[in-house]
Amino acid sequence: MKRKNRHSRKYSHKALKPILELKQKYPDGINDINDLSEEQSAWIQIKVQQFRECIKKVDFACKPVWWESMRLTRNKIAHQEENLSPEELSSLISTVSENLEKIENDLNQNIKRYKQESKAKRKFENFSSMEFGTTEDRKQFIDAMEDYINPSAPEDVKIDFPKNKYSLLAEQILKEFLNKKDYKSYVSTHDGIAENIQTDILEWLEKMHKFLKKEDPFKEEAIFIEKQKRLSAVDFALDLSNEKSKIEYHYKRLPSISESKRGNIEKSSVDFDFYKKVCAAEKRIETKTNEKGTQIEVLKWNSEEKLEILKRNFISDLEKNFIDRKNKWELEQIEAKRKEFLDSLYLKIDNFIRIESVLVPFIKNLGRLWDLSEGYFETSGFEILGTFAELLEKDESLQELAELLGKQSRSQSIFEKEMREKVVLHSNWQPKKAYRGEINGLKYSNDISAALPSELSLMKNPALNKLFQLKFAQKQLLSYDYQIQEESDVESKEKEEVETEKKEKKGPIIICVDTSGSMNGTPENIAKTITFALSKIAIEEDRKCYVISFSTDIQTLDLSDFSDNPVGKLVQFLRMSFNGGTDAVPALNQALKILSENKWKDADVLMISDFVMQSLDKELADKIES
Repeated sequence: MKRKNRHSRKYSHKALKPILELKQKYPDGINDINDLSEEQSAWIQIKVQQFRECIKKVDFACKPVWWESMRLTRNKIAHQEENLSPEELSSLISTVSENLEKIENDLNQNIKRYKQESKAKRKFENFSSMEFGTTEDRKQFIDAMEDYINPSAPEDVKIDFPKNKYSLLAEQILKEFLNKKDYKSYVSTHDGIAENIQTDILEWLEKMHKFLKKEDPFKEEAIFIEKQKRLSAVDFALDLSNEKSKIEYHYKRLPSISESKRGNIEKSSVDFDFYKKVCAAEKRIETKTNEKGTQIEVLKWNSEEKLEILKRNFISDLEKNFIDRKNKWELEQIEAKRKEFLDSLYLKIDNFIRIESVLVPFIKNLGRLWDLSEGYFETSGFEILGTFAELLEKDESLQELAELLGKQSRSQSIFEKEMREKVVLHSNWQPKKAYRGEINGLKYSNDISAALPSELSLMKNPALNKLFQLKFAQKQLLSYDYQIQEESDVESKEKEEVETEKKEKKGPIIICVDTSGSMNGTPENIAKTITFALSKIAIEEDRKCYVISFSTDIQTLDLSDFSDNPVGKLVQFLRMSFNGGTDAVPALNQALKILSENKWKDADVLMISDFVMQSLDKELADKIES
């Protein structure tokens, strides 16, 4: 997606807001300008200007039919020094009013068209629960969150968060988080951090939703209410008025959780006894004689219509009480979890700021290290990187070596052939009309000044005058042709084959570090500082870096893959103490083995050692020479 398109959906949402405000305030359109007050006219002009400021950053698949008229309208307002005349204002309002429906539809289509670059956000928009709103609501929520963290112009037009509990909860979290300390200014200057905070909030909302659904103690109560709705009014009254009422039994167990786990969850406060008494009062017993002549008692109801009303009121009370108690329980759970999440977010960003102070000298994209700030910082000792950064700055020879390896090109240049177009200029002579005197020949024309005397004589002869007029009208007068030759350059394109030097990406770096006891002291500091410096270069230039530490045995450290926390491993290496004997053969064999692999074949190899060691055998020396 082009950068121009990156925020197109967000600006579509911003542009939609003033349009919807206009529709809401004037649902039947604006028919008569004379009915508008000065304040109303000014308000309409402001909304149109806001809309245009947003719309100019929206990238449509093709320009809508209303685009040009809206552009002219915006320019009219933007450059108007005096109040618009009634005629101009009337034209403006008509332009806007006539296109409101079309504008709203085109903006909504544009919102559907553009997708989020972030996989986590796309997943949330397309597959999250409907409790987060419709797909359109979820898209609006993502755009509102982005604009809240890093507002884009015009800042007076804000994207509203959708009206559902999770969206409003995210808005509350963002508001509280960004207003704490100076996080707002810090996050606004770190795009990677802003993105990570948003994805963290989305993940937390998903977890919160799953938690509330799994731990919901009101599941059976919801089923109970649905069952009551399906009962007829008579069955409901009969069941409710019985001595051993099933409704009463289930009612007393609400919500469906044991007393030991109930905690702050309230019981239903619906006046069950009241409904039971009213139902009982509607009963009456009639005595009838059956076909066999035996008298039997038959249950009758005074008014089934009243029973229906009673059932509706009972279910309404149940639902209202159920929703109130469930919302209260959810709010309590959300509040507790929200505080935990915010505390973890505060700790995470504080740790990240501390990490940045020691990592910023040798890494560009800090956003990819966001996960290191969560719990890992306290035990990893990133401050040690600051120590080696200072050592690198103070020693010019170490800086020189670091720069040499950082800028080294391949020993042999590689050339490749390519076809290029070149422009060739040729001289070309073209005839050009010139001054009198250079006669190139004769021609037919209606130029009287160039006509031959014999032709002009026809005009003086009354008998031939009409012939002259005919030849003049048909441009058939025999005339002199005056010309000179003019040189002009004609441009043509030809193709030629040229050789160009192929710019290869710099190769990986392999560092063999002697960690024997003889390296203690200054050599150890030099070895660690150079390892630090080369790791910095590898990260900055996206080059692979492989460290082999050796004494009597070898240990390897691959700093290529950021998903495997290479910075933490580098810190552990810099913290270790050097000891043991010296045997360089295993390290060199490992370096040669790595060089045989395709992804390491162009590597620069550096050995850092005091070289207090035995000489290498001939076979290994020949391999290195090769």
